[in-house]
Amino acid sequence: MPIARETFLDRLVHSLRCGEPASAAAAHAELGDRLLLAVRYGAPAGAADGGLDPLLEVPNPVLGSGPMLELWSSPEPTTRSTHGRYRLAEAGGTLFGAGRFPLAGGTEAAALDAYRELLALLDDGDPASIVRVWNYLPDIHAEEEGLERYRVFNVGRARAFAERFGGDAPLRYPASSAVGTSGEALLVAFAAARASVRPVENPRQTSAWRYPPTYGPVGPTFARGAIGPAAWGTPFFLSGTASIVGHETRHAGDLAAQIEETLANIERALVEARRAGWRGGRPPGPVKVYLRHAESWPALRAALRARLPAATPLVALRAEICREDLDVEIEGFFP
Repeated sequence: MPIARETFLDRLVHSLRCGEPASAAAAHAELGDRLLLAVRYGAPAGAADGGLDPLLEVPNPVLGSGPMLELWSSPEPTTRSTHGRYRLAEAGGTLFGAGRFPLAGGTEAAALDAYRELLALLDDGDPASIVRVWNYLPDIHAEEEGLERYRVFNVGRARAFAERFGGDAPLRYPASSAVGTSGEALLVAFAAARASVRPVENPRQTSAWRYPPTYGPVGPTFARGAIGPAAWGTPFFLSGTASIVGHETRHAGDLAAQIEETLANIERALVEARRAGWRGGRPPGPVKVYLRHAESWPALRAALRARLPAATPLVALRAEICREDLDVEIEGFFP
Protein backbone atom coordinates (compact mmCIF):
# COMPACT_ATOMS: atom_id res chain seq x y z
CA MET A 1 0.00 0.00 0.00
CA PRO A 2 2.17 2.86 -1.23
CA ILE A 3 1.92 6.33 0.26
CA ALA A 4 2.39 8.76 -2.62
CA ARG A 5 1.00 12.26 -2.22
CA GLU A 6 2.11 15.62 -3.55
CA THR A 7 5.67 16.62 -2.70
CA PHE A 8 6.22 13.48 -0.66
CA LEU A 9 6.46 11.44 -3.84
CA ASP A 10 9.24 13.76 -5.00
CA ARG A 11 11.59 11.96 -2.65
CA LEU A 12 10.15 8.88 -0.98
CA VAL A 13 7.60 6.13 -1.46
CA HIS A 14 6.85 3.73 1.37
CA SER A 15 5.08 0.39 1.18
CA LEU A 16 4.47 -2.72 3.25
CA ARG A 17 4.16 -6.23 1.87
CA CYS A 18 3.25 -9.45 3.61
CA GLY A 19 4.07 -12.90 2.36
CA GLU A 20 6.74 -15.50 2.05
CA PRO A 21 10.43 -14.50 2.01
CA ALA A 22 10.46 -15.18 -1.75
CA SER A 23 8.42 -11.97 -2.19
CA ALA A 24 11.74 -10.15 -1.85
CA ALA A 25 12.54 -11.19 -5.41
CA ALA A 26 9.25 -9.74 -6.64
CA ALA A 27 9.94 -6.48 -4.80
CA HIS A 28 13.39 -6.29 -6.36
CA ALA A 29 12.00 -6.96 -9.82
CA GLU A 30 9.49 -4.13 -9.40
CA LEU A 31 11.66 -1.51 -7.70
CA GLY A 32 15.04 -2.32 -9.23
CA ASP A 33 17.50 0.52 -8.68
CA ARG A 34 14.86 2.77 -7.06
CA LEU A 35 15.10 0.96 -3.70
CA LEU A 36 16.42 3.03 -0.80
CA LEU A 37 15.95 0.48 1.98
CA ALA A 38 14.26 -2.86 2.62
CA VAL A 39 13.62 -4.18 6.13
CA ARG A 40 12.40 -7.76 6.38
CA TYR A 41 10.70 -8.77 9.61
CA GLY A 42 10.10 -12.29 10.79
CA ALA A 43 11.91 -14.17 8.02
CA PRO A 44 13.93 -17.26 8.96
CA ALA A 45 17.70 -16.85 9.16
CA GLY A 46 19.38 -17.32 5.81
CA ALA A 47 16.28 -16.54 3.72
CA ALA A 48 17.09 -15.46 0.17
CA ASP A 49 17.57 -11.71 -0.12
CA GLY A 50 15.96 -11.56 -3.57
CA GLY A 51 18.54 -9.01 -4.67
CA LEU A 52 17.31 -6.33 -2.27
CA ASP A 53 20.06 -3.88 -1.28
CA PRO A 54 20.30 -2.31 1.27
CA LEU A 55 18.46 -4.96 3.26
CA LEU A 56 18.16 -5.27 7.05
CA GLU A 57 16.98 -8.64 8.38
CA VAL A 58 15.07 -8.21 11.67
CA PRO A 59 14.18 -11.63 13.13
CA ASN A 60 11.43 -10.42 15.49
CA PRO A 61 8.19 -12.32 14.86
CA VAL A 62 5.44 -10.44 13.03
CA LEU A 63 2.14 -10.62 14.91
CA GLY A 64 -0.98 -11.39 12.94
CA SER A 65 0.72 -12.20 9.62
CA GLY A 66 3.70 -13.89 8.03
CA PRO A 67 7.05 -12.34 7.13
CA MET A 68 6.78 -8.70 6.13
CA LEU A 69 8.83 -6.39 3.94
CA GLU A 70 9.05 -2.68 4.69
CA LEU A 71 10.22 -0.87 1.57
CA TRP A 72 11.42 2.68 1.09
CA SER A 73 11.95 3.67 -2.53
CA SER A 74 12.66 6.72 -4.63
CA PRO A 75 10.97 7.86 -7.85
CA GLU A 76 14.43 8.20 -9.37
CA PRO A 77 17.36 5.77 -9.56
CA THR A 78 19.53 5.38 -6.48
CA THR A 79 23.28 5.08 -6.14
CA ARG A 80 24.48 2.26 -3.89
CA SER A 81 27.69 2.25 -1.90
CA THR A 82 29.35 0.91 1.25
CA HIS A 83 30.54 2.97 4.20
CA GLY A 84 32.19 0.92 6.94
CA ARG A 85 29.61 -1.71 7.81
CA TYR A 86 26.70 0.19 6.30
CA ARG A 87 25.19 -0.50 2.92
CA LEU A 88 23.79 2.74 1.50
CA ALA A 89 21.44 3.96 -1.19
CA GLU A 90 21.17 7.62 -2.19
CA ALA A 91 18.96 9.64 -4.51
CA GLY A 92 18.47 13.39 -4.74
CA GLY A 93 19.93 14.23 -1.35
CA THR A 94 18.08 11.40 0.40
CA LEU A 95 20.23 8.69 1.96
CA PHE A 96 19.12 5.44 3.59
CA GLY A 97 21.30 2.68 4.98
CA ALA A 98 21.50 -0.43 7.12
CA GLY A 99 24.27 -2.22 8.98
CA ARG A 100 25.10 -5.03 11.41
CA PHE A 101 27.53 -4.46 14.28
CA PRO A 102 28.67 -7.62 16.12
CA LEU A 103 28.53 -7.52 19.90
CA ALA A 104 31.58 -9.75 20.39
CA GLY A 105 33.66 -6.77 21.55
CA GLY A 106 30.94 -5.48 23.87
CA THR A 107 27.78 -3.46 23.40
CA GLU A 108 29.38 -0.09 24.09
CA ALA A 109 31.99 -0.68 21.40
CA ALA A 110 29.36 -1.85 18.90
CA ALA A 111 27.14 1.18 19.54
CA LEU A 112 30.12 3.54 19.36
CA ASP A 113 31.20 2.04 16.05
CA ALA A 114 27.67 2.14 14.64
CA TYR A 115 27.17 5.80 15.48
CA ARG A 116 30.68 6.93 14.63
CA GLU A 117 30.26 5.42 11.17
CA LEU A 118 26.77 6.89 10.87
CA LEU A 119 27.80 10.41 11.89
CA ALA A 120 30.91 10.24 9.71
CA LEU A 121 28.52 10.33 6.75
CA LEU A 122 28.02 14.00 7.64
CA ASP A 123 31.70 14.83 7.12
CA ASP A 124 31.32 16.09 3.57
CA GLY A 125 28.07 17.93 4.27
CA ASP A 126 25.86 15.71 2.14
CA PRO A 127 23.64 14.59 3.78
CA ALA A 128 23.49 17.27 6.46
CA SER A 129 21.27 15.52 9.01
CA ILE A 130 20.32 12.12 10.33
CA VAL A 131 16.51 12.13 10.45
CA ARG A 132 15.53 8.71 11.82
CA VAL A 133 17.37 5.71 13.27
CA TRP A 134 15.99 2.24 14.09
CA ASN A 135 18.05 0.11 16.53
CA TYR A 136 17.50 -3.59 17.31
CA LEU A 137 19.60 -4.80 20.24
CA PRO A 138 19.92 -8.52 21.17
CA ASP A 139 19.09 -9.44 24.77
CA ILE A 140 18.36 -5.81 25.57
CA HIS A 141 17.86 -6.52 29.30
CA ALA A 142 20.95 -8.74 29.77
CA GLU A 143 23.56 -7.61 32.27
CA GLU A 144 26.87 -6.44 30.83
CA GLU A 145 29.67 -4.58 32.62
CA GLY A 146 27.41 -4.38 35.67
CA LEU A 147 24.70 -2.56 33.70
CA GLU A 148 21.66 -3.51 31.69
CA ARG A 149 22.74 -3.91 28.06
CA TYR A 150 20.42 -1.12 26.88
CA ARG A 151 22.15 1.30 29.25
CA VAL A 152 25.54 0.18 27.94
CA PHE A 153 24.27 0.82 24.41
CA ASN A 154 23.26 4.33 25.48
CA VAL A 155 26.80 5.02 26.69
CA GLY A 156 28.30 4.12 23.32
CA ARG A 157 25.71 6.06 21.36
CA ALA A 158 26.13 9.17 23.55
CA ARG A 159 29.93 9.03 23.17
CA ALA A 160 29.63 9.15 19.40
CA PHE A 161 27.35 12.21 19.47
CA ALA A 162 29.50 13.98 22.07
CA GLU A 163 32.67 13.36 20.06
CA ARG A 164 31.14 14.92 16.97
CA PHE A 165 28.95 17.74 18.30
CA GLY A 166 30.09 18.42 21.87
CA GLY A 167 27.58 20.47 23.86
CA ASP A 168 25.43 21.05 20.77
CA ALA A 169 24.68 17.33 20.41
CA PRO A 170 21.02 17.54 21.62
CA LEU A 171 20.25 19.84 18.69
CA ARG A 172 21.28 17.04 16.32
CA TYR A 173 19.59 14.06 17.91
CA PRO A 174 17.37 12.19 15.43
CA ALA A 175 14.07 10.48 15.98
CA SER A 176 14.88 6.96 17.13
CA SER A 177 13.79 3.68 18.65
CA ALA A 178 15.69 0.84 20.31
CA VAL A 179 14.05 -2.49 21.11
CA GLY A 180 15.20 -6.02 21.73
CA THR A 181 15.86 -8.69 19.15
CA SER A 182 17.72 -11.99 18.88
CA GLY A 183 21.10 -12.78 17.36
CA GLU A 184 24.64 -11.59 18.03
CA ALA A 185 24.72 -8.16 16.37
CA LEU A 186 23.28 -4.70 16.86
CA LEU A 187 21.07 -3.98 13.83
CA VAL A 188 20.78 -0.36 12.66
CA ALA A 189 18.83 1.29 9.85
CA PHE A 190 18.61 5.01 9.21
CA ALA A 191 17.24 7.79 6.99
CA ALA A 192 19.22 10.97 6.34
CA ALA A 193 18.73 14.12 4.29
CA ARG A 194 20.72 16.95 2.77
CA ALA A 195 18.53 19.51 4.54
CA SER A 196 18.45 20.27 8.25
CA VAL A 197 16.03 18.46 10.56
CA ARG A 198 13.72 19.89 13.20
CA PRO A 199 13.74 17.73 16.35
CA VAL A 200 10.51 17.68 18.34
CA GLU A 201 10.17 17.18 22.10
CA ASN A 202 7.07 16.32 24.10
CA PRO A 203 6.15 18.45 27.17
CA ARG A 204 4.49 15.41 28.77
CA GLN A 205 7.85 13.64 28.81
CA THR A 206 11.30 14.59 30.05
CA SER A 207 13.71 14.83 27.14
CA ALA A 208 15.36 11.42 27.10
CA TRP A 209 18.92 12.74 27.35
CA ARG A 210 17.91 14.57 30.55
CA TYR A 211 16.81 11.45 32.41
CA PRO A 212 18.23 11.23 35.95
CA PRO A 213 21.08 8.77 36.72
CA THR A 214 18.62 6.13 37.95
CA TYR A 215 18.24 5.20 34.27
CA GLY A 216 21.94 4.78 33.60
CA PRO A 217 25.20 6.75 33.32
CA VAL A 218 23.77 8.78 30.42
CA GLY A 219 20.28 9.25 29.08
CA PRO A 220 19.16 7.92 25.70
CA THR A 221 20.33 10.30 22.99
CA PHE A 222 17.32 10.80 20.74
CA ALA A 223 14.52 13.30 20.11
CA ARG A 224 10.87 12.39 20.70
CA GLY A 225 10.35 12.97 17.00
CA ALA A 226 11.75 14.75 13.97
CA ILE A 227 10.31 16.66 11.03
CA GLY A 228 11.84 15.72 7.70
CA PRO A 229 12.85 18.26 5.06
CA ALA A 230 10.51 20.11 2.71
CA ALA A 231 11.68 17.97 -0.22
CA TRP A 232 10.10 15.00 1.56
CA GLY A 233 6.89 16.92 2.22
CA THR A 234 7.88 17.75 5.85
CA PRO A 235 6.72 14.40 7.28
CA PHE A 236 6.87 13.73 10.99
CA PHE A 237 8.82 10.71 12.25
CA LEU A 238 7.57 9.69 15.70
CA SER A 239 10.19 8.03 17.89
CA GLY A 240 9.41 4.93 19.90
CA THR A 241 6.80 6.11 22.42
CA ALA A 242 5.62 4.34 25.56
CA SER A 243 3.76 4.84 28.83
CA ILE A 244 6.25 7.30 30.31
CA VAL A 245 5.23 10.62 31.84
CA GLY A 246 8.07 12.87 32.88
CA HIS A 247 10.76 10.22 33.18
CA GLU A 248 8.69 7.64 35.06
CA THR A 249 6.93 4.55 33.79
CA ARG A 250 3.19 4.70 34.35
CA HIS A 251 0.76 1.79 34.81
CA ALA A 252 3.25 -1.07 35.16
CA GLY A 253 1.38 -4.35 34.75
CA ASP A 254 -1.76 -2.71 33.32
CA LEU A 255 -1.74 -3.10 29.53
CA ALA A 256 -4.94 -1.16 28.87
CA ALA A 257 -3.73 1.82 30.88
CA GLN A 258 -0.30 1.68 29.22
CA ILE A 259 -1.95 1.77 25.81
CA GLU A 260 -4.02 4.83 26.73
CA GLU A 261 -1.02 6.67 28.22
CA THR A 262 1.06 5.87 25.17
CA LEU A 263 -1.65 7.17 22.84
CA ALA A 264 -1.93 10.33 24.95
CA ASN A 265 1.80 10.86 24.50
CA ILE A 266 1.48 10.36 20.76
CA GLU A 267 -1.38 12.83 20.52
CA ARG A 268 0.67 15.47 22.34
CA ALA A 269 3.73 14.75 20.18
CA LEU A 270 1.62 15.39 17.08
CA VAL A 271 0.46 18.70 18.54
CA GLU A 272 4.07 19.74 19.13
CA ALA A 273 5.07 18.57 15.64
CA ARG A 274 2.40 20.78 14.10
CA ARG A 275 3.66 23.74 16.08
CA ALA A 276 7.16 23.01 14.77
CA GLY A 277 6.08 23.00 11.12
CA TRP A 278 4.59 19.61 10.32
CA ARG A 279 1.60 20.23 8.06
CA GLY A 280 -0.19 16.92 8.49
CA GLY A 281 -3.60 16.40 7.00
CA ARG A 282 -2.67 13.19 5.18
CA PRO A 283 -3.29 9.63 6.37
CA PRO A 284 -0.59 8.20 8.63
CA GLY A 285 2.05 5.99 7.14
CA PRO A 286 3.04 2.80 8.88
CA VAL A 287 2.41 2.73 12.60
CA LYS A 288 4.80 0.19 14.08
CA VAL A 289 4.04 -1.54 17.37
CA TYR A 290 6.44 -3.46 19.60
CA LEU A 291 4.81 -5.75 22.17
CA ARG A 292 6.44 -7.68 24.99
CA HIS A 293 3.60 -10.21 24.99
CA ALA A 294 2.17 -11.40 21.69
CA GLU A 295 -1.25 -12.01 23.25
CA SER A 296 -1.56 -8.23 23.83
CA TRP A 297 -1.88 -7.51 20.11
CA PRO A 298 -5.69 -7.86 19.69
CA ALA A 299 -6.36 -5.30 22.44
CA LEU A 300 -3.82 -2.85 21.07
CA ARG A 301 -4.97 -3.33 17.49
CA ALA A 302 -8.55 -2.53 18.52
CA ALA A 303 -7.40 0.63 20.32
CA LEU A 304 -5.39 1.79 17.31
CA ARG A 305 -8.16 1.06 14.83
CA ALA A 306 -10.50 3.18 16.95
CA ARG A 307 -8.08 6.15 16.82
CA LEU A 308 -6.49 5.95 13.35
CA PRO A 309 -7.89 6.19 9.82
CA ALA A 310 -9.09 2.80 8.62
CA ALA A 311 -6.43 2.49 5.91
CA THR A 312 -3.48 3.11 8.25
CA PRO A 313 -0.95 0.30 7.75
CA LEU A 314 0.09 -1.41 10.98
CA VAL A 315 3.19 -3.48 11.75
CA ALA A 316 3.21 -5.42 15.02
CA LEU A 317 6.39 -7.14 16.25
CA ARG A 318 7.10 -9.20 19.34
CA ALA A 319 9.98 -7.44 21.09
CA GLU A 320 11.45 -6.63 24.45
CA ILE A 321 10.91 -2.93 25.26
CA CYS A 322 13.72 -0.74 26.65
CA ARG A 323 12.31 -0.91 30.21
CA GLU A 324 11.22 -4.17 31.77
CA ASP A 325 8.08 -2.57 33.25
CA LEU A 326 6.87 -1.45 29.81
CA ASP A 327 4.74 -3.78 27.70
CA VAL A 328 4.18 -1.70 24.57
CA GLU A 329 6.00 0.84 22.42
CA ILE A 330 4.62 2.59 19.34
CA GLU A 331 6.34 4.55 16.60
CA GLY A 332 4.94 6.08 13.45
CA PHE A 333 5.43 7.92 10.20
CA PHE A 334 3.08 10.82 9.53
CA PRO A 335 3.37 12.40 6.06
